[in-house]
Formats: sequence, structure tokens, C-alpha cells
Amino acid sequence: VVYTDGSVLDGPTPLLRRAGWAFVALDEDGRVRASAHGVPPPWITTIFGAETWAVLQAVSHACGTAILRIDCKSAVDVLLAGRERAVTPRRLTARAWAAIFAALDDAPPDDVSWIPAHTAAADVGRRRIGNGAFLSEMDRRGNDTADELAKAAVELHRVPARLREAVAAQEEQVSIDGMVGR
Repeated sequence: VVYTDGSVLDGPTPLLRRAGWAFVALDEDGRVRASAHGVPPPWITTIFGAETWAVLQAVSHACGTAILRIDCKSAVDVLLAGRERAVTPRRLTARAWAAIFAALDDAPPDDVSWIPAHTAAADVGRRRIGNGAFLSEMDRRGNDTADELAKAAVELHRVPARLREAVAAQEEQVSIDGMVGR
């Protein structure tokens, strides 16, 4: 089972916003068999884009047909709606979706489901995932691991805290100065 995740930190200012992606593959016993994380290309600037890039990396590196668990409902919806919807010219992530469908021979895997993010231990066996099954401990661990890796990827290229703080202070000053003249 392959769990994917994307992360974006330090928005909404485009100057500071950074994205990361990750996937983790667990075997039937819940052992990690593969994982990867990284920084998407510069044109990926949104959480949906980071989530999409994570799916691309997962399907590009999967051996055989993967069972996918994705915590971004809109990414699951686009994947299940098919290639035609995914690659429309107005979709900013169309290039990534074209590559996803190429890796999948133009058909989504048979077992793709949305999975809730940021769950608690009490959610296991109580909350349902997209296919109607109950959230398992393995699902929770797989999703949490993918989330941690995606955030670690953001840290690889995050703007240093002192610069983020300086930009925030400057934006605050501009906002205050703009209000004084009204």
C-alpha cells in the first residue's frame, strides 16, 4: 500500500512559500518497503500541486499495480475522473497529471482511496476511508509517515526563519501604512 502526501509551508506570500512531496510503501505486515521525499519543480506552488506531484512520484516508482491511499480528496477525485478531466489546459497541474496517466497506461489503479489526514489513535476502526473500509493502524501510520517526510522535504529549501520574520514584519508595516491614509 502506497501512501502519498504533499506539504506547503510559509504561504500565502509566493516569495516565501515552499512545497514538498513524499510517499511511503508499506507491505502487508505494515513494514516500510520504500519511501521517498523531495522538492517539486518551481511551477508547483500549491498544496494540490504538491499532493499531485507526490502521486506522480509514487506511481512512477511503484513496482506493479500499487494500492494508493491519498489524503487529498480533490487529487483522488481528479485521478478517478480520468485523464481527460485531469489534463485540461486550464489545470495548472496538467503536466503532472499527463505524466501520472502515462505511468498508469491511462487508467487509474483499481484500488485508490482517500484517507483522512492527521488522525488520532481513537480514529482507528471508527473513521472510514474513501472505499468505505475503516481506518486501520497501518493506514494511520502510513499517512503520518508520508506527512512527516513531505514536511522534511519542505525543510530542505525553506527560507530561514529570520528572513520569514523580516518579510512578515515588512508586510505588516505596509498594511498599517496603507490603512493610515484612509
